Amino acid sequence: MIQECSIPFSASYTHLEQQWAFGPSFWSGGNSSRSVGVATLVRGRCFTVDSVTELEGGRALVVDGSWAGEPVRLINVYAPSDVGERRELFQRLRPQLVTSRTIMMGGDFNCILESGGRCGTRAKEGWMDDGAKLLAEMVGETSLTDVIGSMGADARNFTWSRPDGAVRSGIDFVFTSRSVRIRQHSMVTVHFSDHRAIRFQGELTGKFLTGPGTWKLNSSLLGREDVQEELRRTYSEWQDMKDTFQSIGEWWEWVKGRIQDFFKNVGRKAARGRKREFSRLQQQLQELHDLQLRGWDVMNPLEAVKKELSEHFHEESRRIIFRSKVENLEKGEKCNSFFFKKVHSAHTPLVQLRNREGILCDTKEDIRKAVTDFYGDLYSEKRSDGDQAERFLAGIPRKVSTPTREVLNAPLTLEELHIAVKSFKSGKTPGSDGLPIEFYTSLWDLVGPDLLELYEEMEQEGVMPHTLREGTIALLYKHKGERCDLKNWRPISLLNVDYKILAKTMVNRLKSAMGELVHPDQTCGVPGRRVADSLALIRDTIQYITDRNIHAALVCLDQEKAFDRVSHEFMERALQGFGLGERFCNYVRIMYTDIFSSVMVNGWKTDPFPIRSGVRQGCPLSPSLFVLVIELLAEYIRKNPNIRGIPTPGDAKKEVKCSLYMDDVTLFCTDGKSVQSLLEACKDFGKASGAKINVDKSQAKLFGRWDLCNEPLPFPVEAGLVKILGIWFGGPGAAAKSWNERLAKVKQKLGFWSLRHLSIEGKALVLRNDALPVLQYVTQAWPLLANVARAVNSMVFHFVWHSKMDRVKRTVMHKEHRKGGKAVPDIPTILRAFFVCGCVRITLTNENKDHSAYKVFRFFLLPVWRRLGWDKWENATMFNWDLPWYYKEIEKFVVEFGLNCVTPSLWKPRTIHRLIRSRDTTEPVGDLPPATATRVWENVSSPSLTNRHKDIAWMAVKGGLPVQSFMHSRGLCPHRECPRGCPAEETTYHLFWACPFAQRLRGALKQEMEAHIPYPNITHHSVLYGLFPKTHSVEAIQGCWRILCCVKDILLYARTRLVTNGEVVSREACRRMVLNLPRDYTDKDNKEGEKKEEL
Repeated sequence: MIQECSIPFSASYTHLEQQWAFGPSFWSGGNSSRSVGVATLVRGRCFTVDSVTELEGGRALVVDGSWAGEPVRLINVYAPSDVGERRELFQRLRPQLVTSRTIMMGGDFNCILESGGRCGTRAKEGWMDDGAKLLAEMVGETSLTDVIGSMGADARNFTWSRPDGAVRSGIDFVFTSRSVRIRQHSMVTVHFSDHRAIRFQGELTGKFLTGPGTWKLNSSLLGREDVQEELRRTYSEWQDMKDTFQSIGEWWEWVKGRIQDFFKNVGRKAARGRKREFSRLQQQLQELHDLQLRGWDVMNPLEAVKKELSEHFHEESRRIIFRSKVENLEKGEKCNSFFFKKVHSAHTPLVQLRNREGILCDTKEDIRKAVTDFYGDLYSEKRSDGDQAERFLAGIPRKVSTPTREVLNAPLTLEELHIAVKSFKSGKTPGSDGLPIEFYTSLWDLVGPDLLELYEEMEQEGVMPHTLREGTIALLYKHKGERCDLKNWRPISLLNVDYKILAKTMVNRLKSAMGELVHPDQTCGVPGRRVADSLALIRDTIQYITDRNIHAALVCLDQEKAFDRVSHEFMERALQGFGLGERFCNYVRIMYTDIFSSVMVNGWKTDPFPIRSGVRQGCPLSPSLFVLVIELLAEYIRKNPNIRGIPTPGDAKKEVKCSLYMDDVTLFCTDGKSVQSLLEACKDFGKASGAKINVDKSQAKLFGRWDLCNEPLPFPVEAGLVKILGIWFGGPGAAAKSWNERLAKVKQKLGFWSLRHLSIEGKALVLRNDALPVLQYVTQAWPLLANVARAVNSMVFHFVWHSKMDRVKRTVMHKEHRKGGKAVPDIPTILRAFFVCGCVRITLTNENKDHSAYKVFRFFLLPVWRRLGWDKWENATMFNWDLPWYYKEIEKFVVEFGLNCVTPSLWKPRTIHRLIRSRDTTEPVGDLPPATATRVWENVSSPSLTNRHKDIAWMAVKGGLPVQSFMHSRGLCPHRECPRGCPAEETTYHLFWACPFAQRLRGALKQEMEAHIPYPNITHHSVLYGLFPKTHSVEAIQGCWRILCCVKDILLYARTRLVTNGEVVSREACRRMVLNLPRDYTDKDNKEGEKKEEL
């Protein structure tokens, strides 16, 4: 790779290519300066070219090809000396590093990455500029190897020096993917350049080479009207060809293949169009540069072309954000390291696996074989012991009612299929056919009737078409145990959406039956039940055992690969035993007939293998099927007299024996014989169903006095706390440990979110949607502890301000937008409300009042409800005067917020939080009347603004911007005066209105503002508060308010650059930046328009 070639831009470099006779060569020139020009020369004929892209003429050249069959990407870089231009080039390079190809990137990067990378007169300067920081970030997030740095600490040397040797630096680099094994390297001094040549020898190992994966439809293509129109026309033609096929299933398989071809062609055409347009803009840019060097005045067209190129790279960034599959995107959010890390983490290869003989494999073929062997054995047929199966099937106590059976077995309708389609979330990974739910949603009027016809034919024929039977298994690491052990990976089946629509329809039907069939002990898969019921039962039962000093054992069963070992034969008999009906059982039988899967490993598919056992993790129907199967074990335990549970308060005939959530089974036993009987029951159930209890990973926690010599237990005994469903139980400190674990997770999440340049609005969304649910889970068992509440508040506002110093009072931040706040969630108050609401729900609004767990809850909570006036005394109900510490939080919370008058039926977390927030007062705005202050808060939080501009406008009113007066008042700045030399104090009023620089900038934008509102009508109230004369239209006010917010944004930016770096941003540069910002508003308006069209 050669840089600084002094090559002028040309439409063809054939004359240069002919000078290199040893193999293919690739050249790029430019007219931006005389020295630009890069060349990539390949020796030998083993390199096959796929594509060549000039990212910037004479500056960055990307060559994709295959080297001895291995896909590679060669990137040649000659970075500008200007920091801003260099950073911009690196930003353009960044998406090129998102690839499964082996990367080799080298060149003159014109920056250093180490503090010792420069010596001489320039060594005193800041050693790492913005461009260098970005380059280091790019190299780190893609795990590239620095060829010179990899050879050891002493290997790094200076690659450039001035002729007199007074100034030297290491600004040349070669970076490679980890799959390149570096053999040796050296640096060679040459007579024709002041740079030393870097020479290295490497080997393409191919070990970490990832495969192409499977094709997936880019759902954004469905939003193009021309694509929709052409697809609908073509699909109608395909429908006319049904009669030429032997069955609807055969036709549907053919149609899906044609749909894939259609979208692949559309995608290729779009990519070629983007590339042609990019090449045209690059050529136009170079021609304008050439004219500029000749003295022509081409500033305006040059700026226009640069703006179009910037939009091209902006679109490339949006594609990276799309590929990152990140939810909760903020409008106008820029593509940064967060999104690139998400994309790269999805491509982290599985480099070693242990095969069935226990030998570590590290080649592609051996890894794929190890995976196939493991899952082929796992999903092999599990024979059901007929005698044992009869024992468990005979114990089915409940069958579906006749009305429910009629619902389950009614003919399929187009309406219920459409309900199933609308229930799926968009943006999810599709199955092997690559067609996502968005395809079916956008074309449902055409596809829906065909799917209904397909399902009806399946019912008649008794088998599904090939692609509906196919699954692609994706492996998710459980983050425990060795990565090389497949037992520590969770197999998720990616199933085709046409299959999942049928499965979801069956689930919707089965929901009506689950409450009739499944005992209240099981809280998963039954509408109206929650994991909170299981957690509360375990917590209160342990408390009851401890208070009464009951001799008991808590046993947590660990089922080995519970989902994957279910016998299909036993499952079918169980469904029949529950009386679900012939048609429903027939559909389930069809969905499990001749099914098969392949595993996706490092982008390569293994050979397919049959699925003869287990329910597929990833199928909507699987949780319900599994719950029905394991209900047979739970019912057997409940009825087994040899397994003695905990007598309920006031009714010794009823016992608390088990609590279930999906495959998590927790049991309470009162003697060693019960535990032994429990293990025997589990073994018998395994013979009947294929299930297998992992005795070594199961655990027991003992209460009261146990003589392990006389009553030995088959499970490991835990002396400390036990973790059940993600929450710690079993003694003092359980609540604190549960909260601390969750706090650590939230801290990690917020640290990762901090990589994104979010506004306060965006951060509030993160706190509500990502942080709060993690913490809220603990409130289903334990109330918020005081020290945890303080830690949560500190963590929240450190995340919001990215500093330990709050700029605005926290109580103000919690207020709603229309009252002058930023709607940052008051997480401690919300968590306290969650706990109290949960306690109300499980006792005062619980429908299962005959359930033994209900009696345990009432035993502790009845005195609390009586004192609050929410319940009456019941002489027949035993109760406990000595309230457990965690229930004392209820009265404290109710009294603190004056919520005694709220009836139990209204105790929903959202309702309670809304009631508490309704008491907030509106923040005043200077001496403005309250009604006007409300208008100001509505203006600064207007939905028409981007989130960044909402933040700036809000802080300008609240005084939270880091101007000199604010910083001086906090002791962070020695003086208050304006940094531009004005004698006045720099306040937000001065920065945005009174400062001469601000006045001149507004004057330069007078024409743009007068397109909406006459310039004389714009006052400081307009600039700061968005207040305009009411004689103007809403559209005019919105347009002018947006421009003023853009002006404030750039004024703040220019002021920050001046104070932090001493960099003076000219008024003209500020004007151009202001005019560029409306692109964010164009994107915003387009998105809102799309949403309105969808509605």
